[in-house]
Amino acid sequence: MSFFKKLFGKNKPEQKQEEQKIENQVQELKAVEPKREAQKEESSEETELSWIAAEENPWGHRLLDLRPFSQTMISTSENPLMATNAISYGGESGTSFFGQRPENSKTIETDISIKIDKVLYPGVLFTPDTMEHKWAIYFDGEYVIFIRSWLREVFVVAKTIQKDNQLIIESITGEFTKDESPEFTKAILNFILLSHAIGEIIPAPLPSTFENDTDLAAKWAFSTYGNMAQFGVFSTDFLPIAESPLRTHSLLHIAVARGEINEIEEEFKKGTNLNTLAGDGLAPLHWSVASQTIDSMAKLLELGADPNGLTHEGATPIMNAVQSNKMDKVQLLLKSGAQINIQDDRGFTALHRAAERGHIEIVKFLLANGADKSISSQGHTALSLATMTNQNEIVEILN
Repeated sequence: MSFFKKLFGKNKPEQKQEEQKIENQVQELKAVEPKREAQKEESSEETELSWIAAEENPWGHRLLDLRPFSQTMISTSENPLMATNAISYGGESGTSFFGQRPENSKTIETDISIKIDKVLYPGVLFTPDTMEHKWAIYFDGEYVIFIRSWLREVFVVAKTIQKDNQLIIESITGEFTKDESPEFTKAILNFILLSHAIGEIIPAPLPSTFENDTDLAAKWAFSTYGNMAQFGVFSTDFLPIAESPLRTHSLLHIAVARGEINEIEEEFKKGTNLNTLAGDGLAPLHWSVASQTIDSMAKLLELGADPNGLTHEGATPIMNAVQSNKMDKVQLLLKSGAQINIQDDRGFTALHRAAERGHIEIVKFLLANGADKSISSQGHTALSLATMTNQNEIVEILN
């Protein structure tokens, strides 16, 4: 439950109170802090940066290795509200930013395409949880919204359409940095989406004016991208393609995490696929396993969620429930049609998980309901895992 409480963890009234509190802080911040870029970066020692030749990296471009700088720097602010704002997004669905537009109305046309998993639903693409994260990213169903984290201000929005499993960005309004070229805007947007929202390590675009001053280049990169910039490239033509699909933590997932039954029904009525995968590769039913109550899971199953839906690693909801030792949810899933002997991408079953973790009652329940203890994967049966982890009572049951 800790993961969900950190990300969302509040019911709707509590969340609205928190959002209003943050909005009041933002207004106070704007009144007392005229500077837009008021964060400071601190490092305990001078860093030396090296170059990586084009033939020595998978991207085929000469790169600046930013890691000695970006992975050791700490962001601070003299204004406590900025520090608060920078890590204030954990409980937000992003809907408070829907419909907002940047002060900068500069708009450029583009045709950047990013792979999606059939449909990209409204929700969270990335939320910062340290001051070294510089952006929050949400999707309202049409626009990707980029918020400067410590200001809680929309800097850029990207208008999109979805076609043939692709999110096509048609236009970009606003700027990430002052007076940047259209090509640089496109390069930054592509980098932020792939590195932040998808989690891929790719080179960050850097201004060509800093190519002969690596110290300034590193400082600029950290100010713009924080610790998400591990390598830098001085080319606006470099637009890497994501290997994995872009996914949101959808509003349906968030409703499940919060236990908001009415919101679950509303998202279903809006057409959200009950089996869609979130940014972490899990379906809403998998998320419901972590809930303190069984209500979200029961509602999803009532609405038609697949009890055998798979994560991006091939795990079923019953595997997650077994792993978390949630007997009530294991029973509900089985009653709703969950298959016990499905194997995940590594070949392991629910029984493997229960045996390895020492969940005695669940082991008994699974065996009583047809679990096959002979299934072996990577050289292990449920018995061998129980033996290896000294689950003596389970060893006796399985022998």
